[in-house]
Amino acid sequence: MTKQVLKVIHNTFFKLETKQSSELPTEAIALIEAGKEFEIHSYAYADATGDFNGHVKFALKNPKDLIRGRNTWYAYGKHIEIEFDGEQVYPQEEEAARLVLEIDQNTILKRQPVDAAKLPADQKVSIAKGKTFDLHSYAFADAKGSFNGHIKFAIADKEDYVNGMSTWYVSERDAHVEFNEEIVYPLAKRSDAEEAKPAAAPAPRPVAAPKPAADPIPPVLPRYAARSVRLPNGRTVSTTDPIVAGGAFTWGHATHGGERPPQTVEHMQNIVRLAGEMEKVRRQFGRQIRVTSWYRPEPFNSRVGGARRSQHLSGRGIDITIPGMMGREVGTAVLPWWSGGLGIYPGNRKHILHLDIGPKRRWGF
Repeated sequence: MTKQVLKVIHNTFFKLETKQSSELPTEAIALIEAGKEFEIHSYAYADATGDFNGHVKFALKNPKDLIRGRNTWYAYGKHIEIEFDGEQVYPQEEEAARLVLEIDQNTILKRQPVDAAKLPADQKVSIAKGKTFDLHSYAFADAKGSFNGHIKFAIADKEDYVNGMSTWYVSERDAHVEFNEEIVYPLAKRSDAEEAKPAAAPAPRPVAAPKPAADPIPPVLPRYAARSVRLPNGRTVSTTDPIVAGGAFTWGHATHGGERPPQTVEHMQNIVRLAGEMEKVRRQFGRQIRVTSWYRPEPFNSRVGGARRSQHLSGRGIDITIPGMMGREVGTAVLPWWSGGLGIYPGNRKHILHLDIGPKRRWGF
């Protein structure tokens, strides 16, 4: 007999609606401690009208588990896992090219881009250095002009809203925005961070070799500067070297510019195998591909909020985009022959496709 189990991995609230728990009456929420497990009859994270604002809707199976006589509740998706006969089925993967705002020094969030002294108490909040927010979006100007040296940002997750509100301003002197762990605003802070990095060891210079014929397909992005990467089999490669002979996917794409060298021979072999499959994808479309995430061992996986059993942990998973195409379009095209995992994401990540060489499974379609 099949069995579906919902596991609570963080203290959370079960809710009757997908609102922030602080917005709901006490009878519409139930505090659930991490470690609790519930057998469930069914679950869903979206319906015909769209997703559930980052929540999972589920129906408790056993009468003894009913809460206030109810079996149907919502839970915040990042606080739970669901297993089907012992195999994790939710979350399948978390796309990790996150847009994050990080507070660089103690500061004040504001509802308007003006001096904090000019705002009433209910329009400003003190925030400590080190606080981070996953973002839905950000801006430093609009059609009317700049925001007076401020970053305007919208928080992605309702659970993280400040005073129940998503949109705030913060001085750009006191914060920065990162995408896929790289500073994208203010650019001056990105330059400072790059200057602070220790110089990378020079990549090995190959002996003169025949120049390969030009590849008619646009290169894979992003491009990385040459940097040495020591592989677990004792070989040293450059971040600009192709993973498979004649290929376009480089060790830079797999190792995030050389910052995440493979930790084991198995991880290295997974990367090589996945690169071979990705060359088939590239040839099928004949278009530019951008890698947003590939090899993500710990602590990097946890740092970006990846699934605890992510295929990225061992180099078996990759997230990509193809300009001008939605993830669903790309996935549908490779679906007939791709033998591993394939999934798309909701919300503002619909342009991203996840592919992996793990067990065959599909989600988001």
